[in-house]
Amino acid sequence: MWLTNFKKAIILKEFETLAHLIDEMPHFESLVEMEEAAYLLNHAKSLLETEKSTTFASLQQIKNTVDFLKATESTPASTINFKL
Repeated sequence: MWLTNFKKAIILKEFETLAHLIDEMPHFESLVEMEEAAYLLNHAKSLLETEKSTTFASLQQIKNTVDFLKATESTPASTINFKL
């Protein structure tokens, strides 16, 4: 059951579910189940690393856009008006 749920979470990219399943990983009965779990864990790791890279690239784009907007923003010159 755990392996099936883990596969679904990988396919659907449900990162919170993956974290929850990893926290509650059962003891596997057979070597085949252990190998499958190891393969799935490696796949989940690569999926998370890919998602991390994508998120970093998106954040970098946003930062560059904000910097560009700040650079092109026309700020009025500040003046001091004294009326005597």
